[in-house]
Amino acid sequence: MNSFNSLFRKHWQLITFIISLLLLVWLIWKFIIIVAPFLIGLIIAYLLLPIVRWLEKHLPGGKKHPGLKRISIIIGVYFIGLIIIAASAFYMFTVVSSSASLLWQNVPQMISNIIAWIQKLMATVRLEVPASMLQQYDQSITNGGVTVVEALRNGLGRGFSIIATGAGLVLGFLSLPLIVFFILKDWDSLRDGFFDVLPSWMSVHAKNVAGILEKVLGRYIRGQLILSVFVGILVFILLSVLRVEFAPALAVWAALMENIPTLGFWLSIAASVAIALATSPEKAIWIILGLAVVQLIENNLLAPRVQGSVWKMNPVFILLISLMGAYVFGMIGFIVAAPLVATVIELLKYFRRVYHSTTVTTDNGKALP
Repeated sequence: MNSFNSLFRKHWQLITFIISLLLLVWLIWKFIIIVAPFLIGLIIAYLLLPIVRWLEKHLPGGKKHPGLKRISIIIGVYFIGLIIIAASAFYMFTVVSSSASLLWQNVPQMISNIIAWIQKLMATVRLEVPASMLQQYDQSITNGGVTVVEALRNGLGRGFSIIATGAGLVLGFLSLPLIVFFILKDWDSLRDGFFDVLPSWMSVHAKNVAGILEKVLGRYIRGQLILSVFVGILVFILLSVLRVEFAPALAVWAALMENIPTLGFWLSIAASVAIALATSPEKAIWIILGLAVVQLIENNLLAPRVQGSVWKMNPVFILLISLMGAYVFGMIGFIVAAPLVATVIELLKYFRRVYHSTTVTTDNGKALP
């Protein structure tokens, strides 16, 4: 008991801050239905903020009324954003939707072709299996198929149930443009006002935690957005050159799969190869090689420049965390589990540095180096 009292007296500021942070996270989770539009608005504003600041710095005027200049820039960014969204929606609802519709109509035949190809492959392999092991081989194939189907059904079911639960947020999301507008307009004052409300020692920790969120989550979100666009374009060019059917739909699929850690690349290959096997089997090997080149370009040229070494985790650990997230929250958990865990790891490292630090004093308002 005395050791606990001594520990609390020595580190009461850090302990109080951690408890406050955990309470804030719990409240956000408890009222996620209410705060979700504000969190999404905050993320969108965060993504647009560098553009607004760059325009604000390089465009002339605004010395007498800087507030009006920022409002004008935000309105201009909104207008350009609406044009981009409209153009993307037009493309999605014409080219991609037509490809996806045609793909959906051909799914039964494609599945039949793929199943026939797999059965032929399994029959060939079965001829090489010793007679004493045939029963075990057949049972393993049957159990493996059932396991895959159940895993897909459970994972997608959880993901879609979460999405369905959030369908009631439509009214909240209708206010997103206003939320983003006011956050962009008053970003600096909102940030400074939040830190000023806190005690000086807590403000230091809050600024450092905000810096960690910016370094890990912020860079990850921006990086994934940029990488998704690049990968989608490269895959579309590749499949168009190879004259693969449904290239637009597969390119959009590849862009979406880019947001899934580790397994996204393989899911993208699986979809493209499955389409090739069902339509033009001779192109499958070229698709695999082409997508491998796209992956090499992303990993060696794009990702280091866009994201840097944000995640210092082993790929096996990332995959394990993603699968655990998928088990609990479905597809959404599969996507967000790894970046959230990476953020938590960096926060724990920060708290450990503060705990062991003897040179930094939070009372005088100095931030941790």
